[in-house]
Amino acid sequence: MSCTAVASGSGDSCANCGKQGSDTVKLKKCNACQLVKYCSVECQKAHRKQHKKACKKRSAELRDETLFGQGHDWPEEAFCPICTLPIPLPMNEHSALNACCMKRICAGCH
Repeated sequence: MSCTAVASGSGDSCANCGKQGSDTVKLKKCNACQLVKYCSVECQKAHRKQHKKACKKRSAELRDETLFGQGHDWPEEAFCPICTLPIPLPMNEHSALNACCMKRICAGCH
């Protein structure tokens, strides 16, 4: 049974009992996967057996997105404006400052 098929089309109902979210009924998302919502802890526990497989799959996807999305962006100054290649570190030894445009240019383009 798919977790997304249990919920109504609007996505604002409990995945277990189908109770609609309102001012009095606050629905909370599954902490691990964020796929489904529940009106209570009891509904979450009752739906766990049906939801477990999809939850593990989606939480692994979210974890991978977080881990692989943590790449460090290089500042614009770390690339040569002529050849667009990254300037090796230490930058002072592998590049020179071009006086006309005040940009750092790699040793190959200098």
